[in-house]
Amino acid sequence: FQYFIKVVPTRYKGDILDDMALDLKDIKGEKMLESNRYFYTERFRPLLGEVHEEAILNGDSDNLAGAHVGGKSGGTLHEKAEHHDTANAVLPGVFFVYEIYPFAVEITRNRVPFAHLLIRIMATVGGVMTIMKWIDGALYSREKKKLLN
Repeated sequence: FQYFIKVVPTRYKGDILDDMALDLKDIKGEKMLESNRYFYTERFRPLLGEVHEEAILNGDSDNLAGAHVGGKSGGTLHEKAEHHDTANAVLPGVFFVYEIYPFAVEITRNRVPFAHLLIRIMATVGGVMTIMKWIDGALYSREKKKLLN
């Protein structure tokens, strides 16, 4: 088994910490929690001997390991020789590969006042009205040119 573990330093700041009942650092009057996030993937590589045992037990002698480097493609005894197993053999065990990221992630939750929502809605409506006025002016001038000609 191989486990690839990625560790990302993480800093929680602000209002998001009010929901957590933890011992917090207070730096310059600001609540902060330093932690780590981790992600992992695992990979299983069977031992080459296990693959051969399964092939032998199933009676499938064609799936035994061998090397073919050109020439005729018949199954010779040399291609199925035991020394080909050792080149691809995997050591049995559990391996952990750590990767610590050089950057940190900062997570904050900021509450936006209701007035900001109203301002954004009014700005959007004003933008739509301006674009509609431009379209109306272009169509009106087009119609006016047709009537003059």
